[in-house]
Amino acid sequence: MTRTAPPPSTAPEAGLDRLLERRARIREGAVTEAPARDDVAGRLEAFLAAHIGGAFTLGAVERMSGGGANECHRFVLTRGGTSEDLVLRIKVPGAICPTSAEREFQAMAATRDVLPVPGVHWLTTDPAHFGAPALISDLVPGVTAPTDAVPLATGLGTVYGPRLRDLLVPQFVGHLAALHAFDWSGADLSAFDVPRPGTTDAIDRRLAFWDRVWAEDALEAHPTVMLTQQWLWEHRPVVDHVSFLHGDYRNGNFLFDEDTGRIQAVIDWELCWLGDRHADLAYAMLRAWGHEDDAGVFRNSGLPDTATFVAEYERLSGLTVDPARLEYYVVYNLYWAVVSLVGTGPRNAAARMTQLDVMYDFISGLGAQFLGELTDLLAEERAS
Repeated sequence: MTRTAPPPSTAPEAGLDRLLERRARIREGAVTEAPARDDVAGRLEAFLAAHIGGAFTLGAVERMSGGGANECHRFVLTRGGTSEDLVLRIKVPGAICPTSAEREFQAMAATRDVLPVPGVHWLTTDPAHFGAPALISDLVPGVTAPTDAVPLATGLGTVYGPRLRDLLVPQFVGHLAALHAFDWSGADLSAFDVPRPGTTDAIDRRLAFWDRVWAEDALEAHPTVMLTQQWLWEHRPVVDHVSFLHGDYRNGNFLFDEDTGRIQAVIDWELCWLGDRHADLAYAMLRAWGHEDDAGVFRNSGLPDTATFVAEYERLSGLTVDPARLEYYVVYNLYWAVVSLVGTGPRNAAARMTQLDVMYDFISGLGAQFLGELTDLLAEERAS
């Protein structure tokens, strides 16, 4: 682990910095931005008419439940004798994490041939069309959890059962390995700042982003957060291989066919970035996402045990897993989750900026759990 002092001044990625500036103006009332809920079908028809060269019909426009960072509407587009099931995803300014439609669109387009990802068709950053930036992608069939399972917020602790688990584990590990080994250099990632390998560029920008979000969103200061920020800056590891990261890779963020156990699509690319593969690995290994099976073996994200996860990931990706960097990124992931759950979620819920006000207040309890884990980890680090 390379220890370096924090730079005198570090800014988030340029696109994310602009995102936070715009969010601040929305909160101040200087800019009006909110997902359109009036005449979505009419807005869709007008948007598509401007982007499709030819006749088409629009049908079955229906708002979908959930959505998190987006308000989603499914619809059927028929053109040239072919019908497509699509989904309109409109960004929510009050989402629990500030996210960019442009980054999400580019991520899905870039990784489409690497792992199963919904195809993307149109992007607009102009809120005039749908009230906020939006994208249109394929609607992929599938479920995020077994239909007989108890519904859990954010996929927390999903139990797949032995049959599904055995089918899903190789895919879950294989898709992550393929993503991290993917050569993204030829893709259109103009909405991203590209970090240099052998430096701390990527984590510097990421920490600067989350530090700023906490400063702007936290309802009150917290000593564990302050100590975590200090520890993360002081222990930043350099990245040897810059990978494309999903940012939220875990149970609940992929769709699968319940009969065959085939993963149909990896979804929710809002938090993607370029950086150290250990960030995705550590995130999928967070205790909150997993559980112990009947034999007492911990299942990461409800799926692979840790030894299988690491060994198969290394074999399939050709990339090594460094235990020290894995530990660092456990702390990093708990930190940004606390920023979102304890800082952003309650603030935006209080301001009625999201369609999930009740859930954001509810899952702030998970943030308290993560704060407890951070306190324990920092205490262990200090004692070692």
